[in-house]
Amino acid sequence: MFENKFPRWLFWGLTISFVVFNGYFLFPVFQYLRPTLILIVTAALFAFLLNYPVKLLISWKFKRGYAVAVVFLLTLVILSAITLTLLPLLLQQLNEFTSRLPSWIDSGSVQLQNFETWAMDKNLSFDVSALIAQLEERFAREVESLPTQVINFLIGAFDSSLELLVTVVLTFYLLLHGENFWSGIWQWLPDNWGDRIQFSLKQSFQSYFIGQAAIALLMSLAITTAFLLLKVPFGLLFGLAIGVLVLIPLGDILGIVSVSLLTGLKSVGLGVEVLIVATTIDQAIDNVLAPRIFGGLVGLNPVWIIISLLLGAKLGGVLGLILAVPLAGAIKRIADSLRISQPDPNWEDKSL
Repeated sequence: MFENKFPRWLFWGLTISFVVFNGYFLFPVFQYLRPTLILIVTAALFAFLLNYPVKLLISWKFKRGYAVAVVFLLTLVILSAITLTLLPLLLQQLNEFTSRLPSWIDSGSVQLQNFETWAMDKNLSFDVSALIAQLEERFAREVESLPTQVINFLIGAFDSSLELLVTVVLTFYLLLHGENFWSGIWQWLPDNWGDRIQFSLKQSFQSYFIGQAAIALLMSLAITTAFLLLKVPFGLLFGLAIGVLVLIPLGDILGIVSVSLLTGLKSVGLGVEVLIVATTIDQAIDNVLAPRIFGGLVGLNPVWIIISLLLGAKLGGVLGLILAVPLAGAIKRIADSLRISQPDPNWEDKSL
């Protein structure tokens, strides 16, 4: 190995310089191929997740081809059923929310004015008139642009229908022939790098996505149920939105704060109630059912999690946000394995 012939600092300095130098020149190529790469990564991620029920059926003496067909068809049926049942309700609540938003803005303005009056009575200098005018102008502009945004979304969905079909087909074939495909890639890597990378990716993605999916499901059910019981306006829409955002690290915090601010426009008391209830549920799930979810599953320091999220969002958008943490965890595992002289005995387990 080269690191045995050169000082460690020189070896790693040359390696990092080589990676940065080549990355700089390859970045335009990545930008050009980015849509195709995102499609491939999305299909690979779906195939990775669906491979677990496929392996379960294989353990029940199903042939792989039949197991893949059963899991794939069941997944399509479940997703179609969820779309047909929940999507109309969500669209209805979204339309109602859009129509009520102007009145909520007016209610928020009145509450700010009442606060300003109260502050003046207490001899406190708070001038919120400019803030009210700015908020009204900005929200009015957003409401006016909603029809255009909906049209653009529909056009984009129509244009991406072929990409969706390709993603579905690629996911199916990765499920069917994925093991041979990945084995062919790993064998091109030097020495035991293929084993290291395969093991690290498997451990990071398996731990992270199973944990995040479970938390997202629990969060969606718990917060949506709480909102419906408390008769929070658009409880289904807001509850599911917060649950989906859990898939993005720190997304639950963003969702809770956003929903609290929106409901606070209608009523400050309602906004505070939403904030308290949602935060309590969020902390209960994170601390009781998934302690230290971000650092514990992938072994990352919270600072590195933030850095990985920033880089992931820059390179891959929403998909980059979702993949950033498990990829960073896998990179850390590989780097840790290179620091020790003896290989991890767990690498002997190469099963997928």
